[in-house]
Amino acid sequence: MKNNPANEMAKVTSLGYRVILASPWYLDHLTVGEDWKKYYMYEPANFNGTAEQKALLIGGEACLWGEYVDATNVTPRLWPRASAVAERLWSQETVNDVDAATPRLHQHRCRMVQRGIPAEPLHPSYCALDWRNKK
Repeated sequence: MKNNPANEMAKVTSLGYRVILASPWYLDHLTVGEDWKKYYMYEPANFNGTAEQKALLIGGEACLWGEYVDATNVTPRLWPRASAVAERLWSQETVNDVDAATPRLHQHRCRMVQRGIPAEPLHPSYCALDWRNKK
């Protein structure tokens, strides 16, 4: 399959190059609903390669292109999607349960909202914040 990240990872690492993976985490490729889950579920080391090849994977990044993004929607579009990518990159391969991640990412989203960052909800929900102390 053309432009398959796993195939590209296998090919590039077989040539001995170090890799920073980005293509599965283009945050401007939105879908309806809880699309953060697709970013969370992509395992960067899930490609056909030797242990030596997988060691050449040195990181990843979430990207957001600007065709449909401006100052009015960049922050809500980034979060919580970038949080899902971050947890995926910081976690072991075995930490991949979306249901277990949901409360962690929801709590993190609420922390961001409490700090004034307009992060989108992960799903239909609300943050139990004490709005009386908001100024």
